[in-house]
Amino acid sequence: MVTDAKSPTRDINRRLLLTLHQDGLLDVLAGLIVSTFGFVPILDETGLNPGVRQILILSFYGASILAVLWLKRRITLPRSGYVKLTSRFTSRLSLIILIVNVLIFILFAGAFIFDLELWEYFGDYQMSVPLGLIFLVMLTVSGGLLKASRFFLYGILVFCAYVIFEHLFLKGMVGNHGIPLAAFLSGGVMILSGVMHLYRFMNRYSAQ
Repeated sequence: MVTDAKSPTRDINRRLLLTLHQDGLLDVLAGLIVSTFGFVPILDETGLNPGVRQILILSFYGASILAVLWLKRRITLPRSGYVKLTSRFTSRLSLIILIVNVLIFILFAGAFIFDLELWEYFGDYQMSVPLGLIFLVMLTVSGGLLKASRFFLYGILVFCAYVIFEHLFLKGMVGNHGIPLAAFLSGGVMILSGVMHLYRFMNRYSAQ
């Protein structure tokens, strides 16, 4: 009886929380994370210490997450009526970030352990295919958690962008394996999409 009584409430809260994710802010966050990878080869060319570079990138991630959480409270929650930003939201966000970092660690650790033999499976596309697959998995998982199919499309976009621009690199048309252009283009599309969803969300729901 207790379970049955709680079930409708739990379902309503779940639906409301998923509705709040329609604000596009996580799209913007995902776009910022993807765009960040475009700066990695550029920073490497400047001779910046890899440790310092990683600290800068992680600091940017942290600032981006805090900014999204702040905007959630300033823009999204006033339109929710009574739903509060629960630990479930932050847990999902942390899970997404954790997944991509674990995948990156496994990829590079595997390449090191097996003496870089892992790269040979991807032929000439040894940079684009692994990174593209990582983002495809990350964005697909995000879409599954948020019940937002557009994240799967984002994953396909990022994967295709990485492969296409590395192809252009192999043709001598772009530098840095095409990573900066692929990251900035696909990340920019995601940010733009997120801003459009945010604008539509704000027009659809008035603040309380």
